[in-house]
Amino acid sequence: MLVAPNHSVWDKRVFLIGPFGVGQLPESFARAFERLGFDVVRYDSDRAYVDAHPAARHRLIRRAIRPLLWRKMNAETLARVRVARPAFVLAVKGTYLHAETIHRVRRELGVPFVNYYSDNPYCGVPWNPRKSSTQRRDLLQVLTAYTKVWIWEEGMADRLRADGVTAAYLPFGVDSELFQASTPAACAECGTDHEVVFVGQHSDKRELHLDAIRRHAAGLWGSRWHRAAKRFGGRHRIHTRPAFGTACAKIYAGAAVALNVVDDLNMPGHNMRTFEIPASGGLMLSTYTDDQAALFPQNEAALYYRDPAELDDQLDRVLGDKAWAARLRAHAAAIAVTHDYRERAKAIAADLDR
Repeated sequence: MLVAPNHSVWDKRVFLIGPFGVGQLPESFARAFERLGFDVVRYDSDRAYVDAHPAARHRLIRRAIRPLLWRKMNAETLARVRVARPAFVLAVKGTYLHAETIHRVRRELGVPFVNYYSDNPYCGVPWNPRKSSTQRRDLLQVLTAYTKVWIWEEGMADRLRADGVTAAYLPFGVDSELFQASTPAACAECGTDHEVVFVGQHSDKRELHLDAIRRHAAGLWGSRWHRAAKRFGGRHRIHTRPAFGTACAKIYAGAAVALNVVDDLNMPGHNMRTFEIPASGGLMLSTYTDDQAALFPQNEAALYYRDPAELDDQLDRVLGDKAWAARLRAHAAAIAVTHDYRERAKAIAADLDR
């Protein structure tokens, strides 16, 4: 049981900004702070974005009028923070926020305004709308306005500090209310058992890595995987139902191996699956990074590959030694439980008190 220190921000109100859908990081932070005794006021930025203008429900129009929508959202955020009068404000990414809004909150209310930046702030604003994007060219300038910015990769924290941002490293974690071991069951969509699974949206890199698996069939969940159907030639099972939160945890728990193809923008760090797979009782086979291996040691709590050509051999190895796989799962689960988001929330509050 966690015991909150008797400091000024503890047992008070936090104004939390972000999208609060099932399995999304801001909701995990919100629950974590509530379990530590905080009164959490949620501002759902995704809903606010769509509600800011009648035409915003149309995706293409929404992009065209983004500056207008952001102005309205910033004004609404400022008004709601004034009413809430929190001990501090936490944005999880919060791309729409302007530097002036952050400065005004800090100046008028005299409270910290902090950010947990869950993406890569250096990925730029690419022409291809399918690629990850910061969505604003002045992002670094905005990040300098925050009292503090936490980010999930140590090298990026160093880079942000060099660029004038008050930044610190705080890794992702696990929401233990969503990701916990469960009794394995047949797939809810197709009724079969999947020895190998991957949950996450399609990307060219992920398609290449999954295509390298030739001796095994993988169950895939996530958006846009239909693009790879022809390439896979029926080798892998593409599911149409989304899998978030507890549904995702059940998939990991029921499989012999859960794949984690780390996106290039997360290299050389980790991602949310790094913690969610082992916390669910799954066995992770992931792209190798030093960061992940330090958290979940290779061949002790996880499996790694440096080249997609290794995947079939790695799968043969673990599927052929169930006792060894069970030991890895147990060790990984014991590690994952120590990385609950309550610990991340506790670290943020303690840092602000200091």
